[in-house]
Amino acid sequence: MRSLLTIAAVTLTTIAVAASSATAAPTLTAPPRTQGGAGTVLWEDQFNGYGGPDPSKWGFQTGRWGASSGEQQYYTNSWNNANQFNGALNITARRENTPDGKGAPNNFTSARVVSMGKQSVSPPVRIEASIKMPSAQGLLPAFWTLGLQPGGEYSWPSQGEIDAVEIPGLNGPSFNLHGPSKWNSSQDVKAGGGMGPVGSGFHTYRIDWLPTSITWFVDGTARYSLTQAQYEAKGGNWKAFSGAWPHYILFNVAVGNNWVGKTPTSTPYPQTMSVDWLRVSRL
Repeated sequence: MRSLLTIAAVTLTTIAVAASSATAAPTLTAPPRTQGGAGTVLWEDQFNGYGGPDPSKWGFQTGRWGASSGEQQYYTNSWNNANQFNGALNITARRENTPDGKGAPNNFTSARVVSMGKQSVSPPVRIEASIKMPSAQGLLPAFWTLGLQPGGEYSWPSQGEIDAVEIPGLNGPSFNLHGPSKWNSSQDVKAGGGMGPVGSGFHTYRIDWLPTSITWFVDGTARYSLTQAQYEAKGGNWKAFSGAWPHYILFNVAVGNNWVGKTPTSTPYPQTMSVDWLRVSRL
């Protein structure tokens, strides 16, 4: 993170000075914590490198992902669309010539950065990231997960999808879950909530995912919660969210879709989502 190292250094210096001038106090020993127990950081990324994302944690899904849903972008693995710079992972959508040569209205590039095959998450887990999200008509930046269903890693919605946050167009953060119907694994059962627009700076988006519930947070405040019983009452099959299989994490900036509509010519490009840090911890 860009500012935490400086803060930590100042804090440690202050503590050292105070300790040298104060009367010795009884030693306080922190209680032991079981390895891998609650609060343990399972994996994280501070995005302090330069160039492409850390290949030990991230890869790319390239091409016309989302085209069937009306998306207009071609996802690339180019540093022009995804890079580490200035202490952040930056994902940028651009209006430009695409690798497949498609013209308007599909002449956009972007990036879809994924932890698939690198790192995964399973409940009980806390997944959080500090992100500066773009907000513009016809844009859909997102921080989300998809299930690694055995033999069905690309079988949506049966694999399960958890949207930690999406910013649909000019609206505020949206929190959604997509999974299969109890009676038809190819039928999407959606549940979710949202809130009003937030400021244009960095915000911490988080989900606390338990085997029987998921709660969404923005800047430490719970904004939406869904239980297994509530989802099943809607006709959904909770198996994809029970821990039956792990999920992987995605960051992307989609241009247009059936939800937010096509991006108009009045929307300026490039548009960038910046991720300051990501942390995955055991609950």
